[in-house]
Amino acid sequence: MSDTTILQDSLNTIITEQISGAANTVNIWMWIAFAELILIIFLLATTMKKNKNTSDNKKLKKDALSGEIDFGNILKSSFHAQQLYDELKIMCHPDRFPNDEEKNKVANQIFQEISKNRHNYNKLLELKEQAKQQLNII
Repeated sequence: MSDTTILQDSLNTIITEQISGAANTVNIWMWIAFAELILIIFLLATTMKKNKNTSDNKKLKKDALSGEIDFGNILKSSFHAQQLYDELKIMCHPDRFPNDEEKNKVANQIFQEISKNRHNYNKLLELKEQAKQQLNII
């Protein structure tokens, strides 16, 4: 073999190694860039979720400070609503008025409202007064 052929073969080998090495390098950098993209998307999603929760907290705080949230009712409802509900569901059950069609309809309507508002103490008190007036319950 001549020196020129050896030189060409050497150059071809070096170029081939450089190209394949460059392809591996590009491949590694592509995966690193892809991992960074996934990380950025994850961080953006987390930040957006945090901002949403923060806005919900701000709205709740604003409502509380403006007096739109009745904390007294919340506390009473937590501790006393179940007892009042149990009392009213027995007192106002439509089956207690089988002979009087009018009272049965009123009792059914009040009983449905009681069931809907079973965790709202103030509303249950209003329904108790309404039942006393309309159903003549003591």
